[in-house]
Amino acid sequence: MLYLVATTLLSSAIFVVFKLFKKFRIDNLQAIVANYLTASAMALWVYSGELQLSSFLSASWFTFSLLIGTAFIGVFFLFALSSQKAGIAITAVSSNMSVVIPAAAGFILFQEQSSLLKIIGIILALLALYLSLRKKKQEKIKVSWQVFLLPVFLFFGTGLNDLMMKIAEYYYVTDDLLLLLASIFIVALLIGSSVLIFRLRMADYKLNFRNFIAGFLLGLINFGSTYFLFLSMAWFDNSVLFPIRNTGVVAITALIALFFFGEKLTKTNWIGIGIAILAIIMIAQG
Repeated sequence: MLYLVATTLLSSAIFVVFKLFKKFRIDNLQAIVANYLTASAMALWVYSGELQLSSFLSASWFTFSLLIGTAFIGVFFLFALSSQKAGIAITAVSSNMSVVIPAAAGFILFQEQSSLLKIIGIILALLALYLSLRKKKQEKIKVSWQVFLLPVFLFFGTGLNDLMMKIAEYYYVTDDLLLLLASIFIVALLIGSSVLIFRLRMADYKLNFRNFIAGFLLGLINFGSTYFLFLSMAWFDNSVLFPIRNTGVVAITALIALFFFGEKLTKTNWIGIGIAILAIIMIAQG
């Protein structure tokens, strides 16, 4: 249970950090690259076994880690953009409603028990996603790309990412979890670094040390969140773990958005968040 609490709190912190990036004018690309450098270094530092290149290349999960690493950095950019443009409350709801993807896959791929309560919960989760993203009519045209498309892409990206991590944990991981994490983070680091080098060749784009300091902080949180999520997977079914974790993130980030960032949600948004929490509880209890 402590692993589940830890990954919930740290996942919530990621949304807050991305929101603060905008306030302090932190460059997303540089910070995300520094984040993956930190996260991969942490995984290698905590790993107690002998480090060899062959340990990565010969691992059964190596090819899969390439896919997850690529998805990781793509989803992280979506997190950053959506948190800054659509707000952390809506971003938290849309990303955490992606619980329907790994939860549904749990029934099909991992032979987890299905029930009417879980199925109703999944349907309600989709309704909650729509309501939580819905804005007033006068806002639709002005910010349609910010409050709809980014969170929707994040919904599918996060869900597929969670599913791939569960597949890796279920079928491939033995006692080499930290090596898997290091491989995932390194792949994301290489992709991000390539994009950063390309940007540096363009005019008026410079490195700033404070971006890397911010990325270092994000990397510590990201490593902890991912590590404890994997540890939680060994103790809980998909259809229980992700709903409980995601409910906590939705509740925590909504309160933080309201009290610390002054993000105003409509009554419809609050109804959506309420249905989201109800749906997640139904999935967990089903």
